Amino acid sequence: MKTKFLIFLLTIFSGLIFTGTASAGNSQLAYAPDEVLVKYKETTTAAVANNINATTIKYFKQSKIYHLKLPKGMSVEAAISLLQQDPKVAYAVPNNIYYLNQLPNDTFFTQMWGLNNTGQTGGTSGADISAALAWDITTGSSGVVVAVLDTGMELNHADLAANLWVNPGEIAGNGIDDDGNGFIDDVNGWNFANNSNDPSPTGGSCGGHGTHTAGTVGAVGNNGIGVSGVSWTVQIMPLNIFTLINGTSCGAFSSDILAAIGYYTMMNVRISSNSYGGGGYNQAVSDAIMASNSLFVVAAGNDGLDNDTTPSYPSSYPLINILSVAATDANDLLASFSNFGTLSTDIAAPGVSILSTGVNSTYTIKSGTSMSTPHVAGAAALLLAQDPNLTIQEMKWRLMNGVDNLALPVASGGRMNIFTSLQYGQSLPDVSVTMTPVGSTDIRGGDIIYYQIQFTNNTANTINAASMVYLQTVTGFGSLDGATLILAGPITLSLPPGISPVSTLGWALPSGVAIGSSFSLYGVTTPGSSFDEDKITYTIVP
Repeated sequence: MKTKFLIFLLTIFSGLIFTGTASAGNSQLAYAPDEVLVKYKETTTAAVANNINATTIKYFKQSKIYHLKLPKGMSVEAAISLLQQDPKVAYAVPNNIYYLNQLPNDTFFTQMWGLNNTGQTGGTSGADISAALAWDITTGSSGVVVAVLDTGMELNHADLAANLWVNPGEIAGNGIDDDGNGFIDDVNGWNFANNSNDPSPTGGSCGGHGTHTAGTVGAVGNNGIGVSGVSWTVQIMPLNIFTLINGTSCGAFSSDILAAIGYYTMMNVRISSNSYGGGGYNQAVSDAIMASNSLFVVAAGNDGLDNDTTPSYPSSYPLINILSVAATDANDLLASFSNFGTLSTDIAAPGVSILSTGVNSTYTIKSGTSMSTPHVAGAAALLLAQDPNLTIQEMKWRLMNGVDNLALPVASGGRMNIFTSLQYGQSLPDVSVTMTPVGSTDIRGGDIIYYQIQFTNNTANTINAASMVYLQTVTGFGSLDGATLILAGPITLSLPPGISPVSTLGWALPSGVAIGSSFSLYGVTTPGSSFDEDKITYTIVP
């Protein structure tokens, strides 16, 4: 039985790769040999952990997951088997490793066809994301932060330094945690791979992958040198999660991914770029993404497979805040290496022969869904620059509905067009929705919460609008963690021009919800070609 379980784990967790064209190789470690990630049903866990004599390395507050060190001689398989038998354990999973083994294109081109394709590289004119037109609407904002979870970024690169995130609550070099967030001198991000405040590139086989993806998100635009990011002005928060495994392969442990997600969530970052993936389902990573309350833009993978039938994680997690990205070439064709899926992959973006920033103040070309992903993250940054109040679903809707429809095998059917997506923000939606709490948003388990919802038809004609109210939980709800609950609707409303009457609705919060947890109620309206959403966030108090 133990042998079968080990084979199962290797089948699921081996081959986890970094999604610039690569293969991890079967000789690499699939997961840390003496660590597990555990989520408990109870808040008190010391006794359970002591049953296997494990020690706590770290507790991830947002997702309520424990990173445990196993006692000498205990295998991961044995620990998981014992933990899963305990009724206090929700789940136990390995601390799996995501690998990088990229083969970059060494031919240097000066044209960035993905942003503005005139056929300069032999491709099809117009097969781009229409960035040049988008920049007539907005070139970005320094008030928008994008977390880049990758191999680190060259902080002093001439085309990146001006857009490097600076922690406003931290004083550099004084050895003090000035903002009290648990990280000393985290002025420009954090290196979770070596637990330092220097998120510079890892080096070795990790190469300049993170510097490249950061440049696509937000290399400084219109500065007379080098390249331009999708967002000319943005704050890039580099979070280094990759390390050299056995001194050769470049990999990221799930525990470091969890820590990075927890960090940017704590710092209220609403967009992250994640150019890695592949392998099996990991509940701990899924929970962390759900708890992040961010648009988690992630690479679909480079195996040329249908993710609907052969899932690739984290892009295939069925979470509403994930935006999974496939890659296209300069002729608007799906890249030969790109994963796809009409149900599980959301959108496509340029990912073949992409020019961006490199280490040592250079510029390089790389291919992969790793390269398409930061195009979309940068585009999301432009949307937030245009309207800082957009919800996650509003950003996702505008990106997916703004595509150039090319009948590609992705849910949106097309390749991103950020100009079209930005046009949705230049006028009011056909129908807007307003959510208002009745009473305090600090509540207790068992309370009945009341809220008001109101619709406004912003056109001159009666409109039929599909509307609903849903609740999104994160953690603290037990079996309902990460759930989406429909509280009202969906219903089609016939709305005359102007403001509709206020409707007051209520919902009984279950008892036993953990103190300190939070959740949001969302009101949504989708009248054909527009979308609007408003939310109320509640916090559980003693």
